Amino acid sequence: MAGKSEKTSKSIPPYMKALSGSLGGIVEASCLQPIDVIKTRLQLDRSGAYKGIIHCGTTITNTEGVRALWKGLTPFATHLTLKYALRMGSNAVLQSAFKDSQTGDLSHQGRLLSGFGAGVLEALVIVTPFEGILVKMLNELLPIQVVKIRLQQQRGLSPELLKYKGPIHCARMIIREEGLFGLWAGAAPTVMRNGTNQAAMFTAKNAFDGILWNKHEGDGKVIQPWQSMISGFLAGTAGPVCTGPFDVVKTRLMAQTRSGGELKYKGMFHAIQTIYAEEGLRALWKGLLPRLMRIPPGQAIMWAVADQVATMSDEEREERELDLTSPEVVTKYKSAAEIVNKALQLVVSECKPKAKIVDVCEKGDAFIREQTGNMYKNVKKKIERGVAFPTCISVNNTVCHFSPLASDETVLEDGDIVKVDMGCHIDGFIAVVAHTHVIQQGPVTGRAADVIAAANTAAEVALRLVRPGKKNKDVTEAIQKVAAAYDCKIVEGVLSHQMKQFVIDGNKVVLSVSGPDTRVDEAEFEENEVYSIDIVTSTGEGKPKLLDEKQTTIYKRAVDKNYHLKMKASRFIFSEISQKFPIMPFSARALEEKRARLGLVECVNHDLLQPYPVLHEKPGDLVAHVKFTVLLMPNGSDRITTHHLQELQPTKTVDDPEIKAWLALPTKTKKKGGGKKKKGKKGEKADTADAEAMDTAPNGAASEE
Repeated sequence: MAGKSEKTSKSIPPYMKALSGSLGGIVEASCLQPIDVIKTRLQLDRSGAYKGIIHCGTTITNTEGVRALWKGLTPFATHLTLKYALRMGSNAVLQSAFKDSQTGDLSHQGRLLSGFGAGVLEALVIVTPFEGILVKMLNELLPIQVVKIRLQQQRGLSPELLKYKGPIHCARMIIREEGLFGLWAGAAPTVMRNGTNQAAMFTAKNAFDGILWNKHEGDGKVIQPWQSMISGFLAGTAGPVCTGPFDVVKTRLMAQTRSGGELKYKGMFHAIQTIYAEEGLRALWKGLLPRLMRIPPGQAIMWAVADQVATMSDEEREERELDLTSPEVVTKYKSAAEIVNKALQLVVSECKPKAKIVDVCEKGDAFIREQTGNMYKNVKKKIERGVAFPTCISVNNTVCHFSPLASDETVLEDGDIVKVDMGCHIDGFIAVVAHTHVIQQGPVTGRAADVIAAANTAAEVALRLVRPGKKNKDVTEAIQKVAAAYDCKIVEGVLSHQMKQFVIDGNKVVLSVSGPDTRVDEAEFEENEVYSIDIVTSTGEGKPKLLDEKQTTIYKRAVDKNYHLKMKASRFIFSEISQKFPIMPFSARALEEKRARLGLVECVNHDLLQPYPVLHEKPGDLVAHVKFTVLLMPNGSDRITTHHLQELQPTKTVDDPEIKAWLALPTKTKKKGGGKKKKGKKGEKADTADAEAMDTAPNGAASEE
């Protein structure tokens, strides 16, 4: 009933990936440009003027000023912004193309090819021309630096000494002197470097997210920025080591000009041979340390920004697109509701004396799995569907969440007050329902009728108050007043939640009982929202207790928690849960029972799983439970899950004028401009009558006005 909110996301569109990458590029360029300047100077240093990274940096600062460390920032920032936008966007497009059309899964080969393709594309379109301009601008500073050192006088750079006055001027000069293809000098090693780099980087990032944080693509889990930074840093480490020779050759090819004679390097392989012959093998990895100082931190920064931007934008997209404004979404909610309503009808019909509770629970879950399995079978994109909340059957003073293991022998008896609770989802759009049924023939009388009538009348009032403009506290106060009219109590600790796609317990919450120890943020209901209204009434004190932790069998994966489990059994069980039930609540019946008993304890102790405990009122107390799903449509509140009531003959009647006024409220709004006023009033009455849910009876709750 109560739970923590969770976030879930679907596949992020390529344009959002591109945007997140470009923003990450801006931040990275601003932070790491000095390291890139030092790396380039070291790679171009054939005379040994620089003794190392620190000496290079201090020399540049002392002779040219601090601003020289940001020389070429404009093309570099533009370069990174466009490069990352193209890289992230094209990788997303290629991954979509390589995904399995039936399952939506991406193979390791597909991931590698997507990364390589993105690297090749960025190398040809962005990297080669931009880095060519940047390298030429930085390379021309070397002779000026020699002059400064020898004269020991000059403190700044004289513009008249510079061949290239800026990035645009540099590009014009290259085209004028070397032709248009001069901008693509060093394209071959750049393609090899970037293709290999991105194939390794995207694959490694995905692998490290899974290994370190149990984050898998498409599972809806959101990792923190520091976690993205660690994964990004590690993913960015292997590339420079593997592609060092390509990077050195690329820089040498870009730096050479035709002025003063023939080109020294004829191509990629000739450059590798020449550098090896003249400078030795180690020269092919010149600048590796500054590359390792720049690329892994750069990837850490980029991924920290990109992951968060993509997550935030995805949440906004989900809010905007995946609500009741979409007819497809409404259809999926109502399809899930139709299935769960039929499942509830089946379960209630199976609630007979001597029936094993576990068998009845299994029939409910099996029916939902079968019915949802028959839907969306022939679509290209895999649609998740199935049980959103396992079938629970709680009897008499047991409040909720009783869904026993296969070994349990508990049976139903004649006269039991049975509370059935279950849920179904189609593509993450959830419909939940709970209903109370007494195993007997004839009308329900006495206190049993009172507690059931209290729950159903409170549900009818809540249905009319959960509407745009009303607040959650209005519902809390009203349902307590209704329960008191039947000399019953609303059970504490029960929460009604807003629901979203794949989120069964959203952030907007309605308290069942307000108090100093149980507070939630005040919230206003809005059009196009969906709510699970959950009401439990008791003839007792309404303060349920946990009697036996071993009875707990319903759990939900806490997607925002991580912990390295110590026990092998725990790791095995948690891995199985993460694969089979990454988001929705599940029953431990679905796991191997002996191993589950051992492994679940450690998972719960470290908050990896959220338990749904079995709670009890005092023996002899009677408890009723009603839960329904309501869609706040533009034309009013639409209750989509329900079940008809047995005939009730309560000992109490509703005489309170405020409760009667609430019950008289329509659930549907009158359409504007719908004819004459008199007909409009009749229409309003009809709406009110039609809005009466199935959970009413002639002698029952909502009819006693």
